[in-house]
Amino acid sequence: MTIAVTTPTGNVGSGLVPLLIQAGERPRLLVRDAATLPADVREASDVVEVDQGDVDGVVRATEGVDTLYWVNPPTDDDDPIVGYLRMGLSGATAVNRNGIRRVVFQSSAGAEARHGFGEIDGLGATEDLLPALMSLTCGAVTSSAIC
Repeated sequence: MTIAVTTPTGNVGSGLVPLLIQAGERPRLLVRDAATLPADVREASDVVEVDQGDVDGVVRATEGVDTLYWVNPPTDDDDPIVGYLRMGLSGATAVNRNGIRRVVFQSSAGAEARHGFGEIDGLGATEDLLPALMSLTCGAVTSSAIC
């Protein structure tokens, strides 16, 4: 099984990656700058430098992936909701084009409201995008966007 992890230097990713390695996995890490990863993590992982907003880059980086841990990273977009939507579209496109069957999306409390929560609204949009595109690949999808 190939597991891809986005934002591997973030609060959750930096804890998840060592656990995957300890469990005997060799995760594929999608990161903007490989130099930000600890040397032992780089050696035990397949590292792909990619901006998560680069749809084609993310699609290439996730080829052959069975499981994807996706986090929408913060962006420099003038409108943060647009930035989150752009990142979510990138991940959802990769899931669809590569037939990724298992996705864990780290969202946020409040995203289920879908509007009125500022930046969190962008995460709600990604919650809608992932299952919608996964259903094209997987058939009926559960509310947790895992199939």
